[in-house]
Amino acid sequence: MLNPIRRNLLFCLLFGMILNSCLAQVLPISTIQGAGATSAYEGQLVTTLGNIVTAKGNGFFFVQSPPADVDDDPLTAEGLLVLEAYFGDVGDVVTLTGTVVEEDAMTALADVAVTPTGATLPLPAPVVLDNELPSSNPTPVHSLERLEGMLVQFAAIANGPSSSFETTPLRIGGERVFREPGIRYPGLPGLPVWDGNPELFWFDPNGLNAPNNRFIATGAQVEAQAVLFEAGSRFWIALATDYTLENNGTDAPSVRPRQAGEYTVGSLNLLQYFEDEPDFDLKTNKLVRYIGEQMRWPDILAVQEAGSLGALNALADALQARYPTIAYDAYLLPSNGSIKSGFLVRNYLQGVQVTQLGANEVFSFSGGLLHDRPPLLLKAILPAEEPVRVQVLNLHLRSLIGIEGEAGFAEFVRNKRHQQGISVAQMVEELRSDGNLIVIGDFNAFPFTDGYVDVFNQIGGQNSLGALLPPLSITVPPLSNQLQSLPPQERYSYVFQGSAQVLDHCLTADFEGLMANGMQYARGNADFPEGYASNPNLPLRASDHDGLVLFIEPDGTVPAAEAVAPPVLNLIGPNPIREGQTLLLKSGAAPLRQFQLYSVNGQLLEQRGLQDTQYTFTWPRLSAGVYILVLQNGRETVRYRLLSLE
Repeated sequence: MLNPIRRNLLFCLLFGMILNSCLAQVLPISTIQGAGATSAYEGQLVTTLGNIVTAKGNGFFFVQSPPADVDDDPLTAEGLLVLEAYFGDVGDVVTLTGTVVEEDAMTALADVAVTPTGATLPLPAPVVLDNELPSSNPTPVHSLERLEGMLVQFAAIANGPSSSFETTPLRIGGERVFREPGIRYPGLPGLPVWDGNPELFWFDPNGLNAPNNRFIATGAQVEAQAVLFEAGSRFWIALATDYTLENNGTDAPSVRPRQAGEYTVGSLNLLQYFEDEPDFDLKTNKLVRYIGEQMRWPDILAVQEAGSLGALNALADALQARYPTIAYDAYLLPSNGSIKSGFLVRNYLQGVQVTQLGANEVFSFSGGLLHDRPPLLLKAILPAEEPVRVQVLNLHLRSLIGIEGEAGFAEFVRNKRHQQGISVAQMVEELRSDGNLIVIGDFNAFPFTDGYVDVFNQIGGQNSLGALLPPLSITVPPLSNQLQSLPPQERYSYVFQGSAQVLDHCLTADFEGLMANGMQYARGNADFPEGYASNPNLPLRASDHDGLVLFIEPDGTVPAAEAVAPPVLNLIGPNPIREGQTLLLKSGAAPLRQFQLYSVNGQLLEQRGLQDTQYTFTWPRLSAGVYILVLQNGRETVRYRLLSLE
């Protein structure tokens, strides 16, 4: 009879292992995995015997304990990632010797010697995911940890679209998962805690060489068999071995048509809309279709992330080229950042003035400027039986990127968001005395506290659940939150890390002679995959934010659309125009009353009273740029956008 040392040596020789492997601990997969988030054997050499190859990827494969070797502990996983290519077949039984490592939070074997035993076994039955697993309750060890590396099966719904990484967030069950108040679990003592939506997991169609699909939209139904893989702490991906996809459409609801007597005010983040980008024309075409087909041409459109006035003018021109009866004037003022805020305004609105607020305010935490993208205020008159003045404050505040962490940059981000919120609240309090104030834009804030800062309620004056930097009482009484006009399942404009959330808001205050008739989001961006951004035949994914539209109605009679687009006032002359060239101003219905020349920021440069049906105007010496010429004949007003060349 062989003594134990000779028996172990013979075992090693029979299985072709190196001598070092003979010194490895022989452990089942469940012991290697353990019940914690990481293996207790990390860095140690182990051998695991007689496990089944369940799936193969490019340069890696998975094994799982045969049913006879499964332990009695439901918290220990029976699957294991092997960081080595395998050229045998799924179903093979293999013995492995290697070093236990934690690869992006996934327990794995590295530097592996693989020895097929020559046997094959049926694959273990997959664990069925359901409403209880993954759990919606946060725990120190994620509920899916017990299934790491194991075969699973599920029927799930896409909670958001495919990302640029070609993975899709999934949920089990019918209720969509939303971002909720607070700091992500485990949070900080004494502050609101968000559970992090642990019931979400991600789907990778071709992680194990199944057919790829990078065009999965929110609401699509996915049925799959897969292996669970932890790609980062608490970030679980189902690598499909086989799947089916249903109800993956391209339908996106637009906002409702405006009713007789209504005007609309919209907001849209243009997603880094730069003239010098190679896909500028493609993006322009998609934005034109989205603004027309999904947003239905708001009368005032506040935009964020425009690169320049030239880009915004190109968008206005492209809108009119596609929709000849739709004419917008573009307004954008210089700011420090590369992305800027602006307005597109339908040309029948009157008295348009655009100014920046807070451009020189100092951020006390760093000494730099507080507003990289200063709030932009538009004042205009809505044509009606009794013309109504409106104010629209366009916001694009500091993002949440970097807010999580102990100190340093996180502290910078929190303080900047906090001080920006206070600054805007003070602007709101000053502006509201003039009435009919609409605060709109990409707040980069939820409609509740993020736990660190409560930007939205700082500006709006609503009650806060609390924050590390609590809001001050400035906006009194509170503004009206137009989000409340939507049913709860429609309260989102963006999807981040799989969770639907609101970043784009509309607040209103002190309406007089004007009524708000609710707001809607124009769908087509947040719910659709990033892959559609390059498709010129769809308006979908023109941006990553859904635009919003507020419907407002003056008390008096509003002219019909045909009446507010004057057909009888004409401007004849060159555009672009240079100093000394002439423009012929003509009116075919009534004598001209006056014309006004404005800079693009609303500064009145020249004004003349007229008493004839035509007038010749010589272009003055002006800096290169866009100028607005307003022509009136007593019955109608028309605005022309002219490009001046030096």
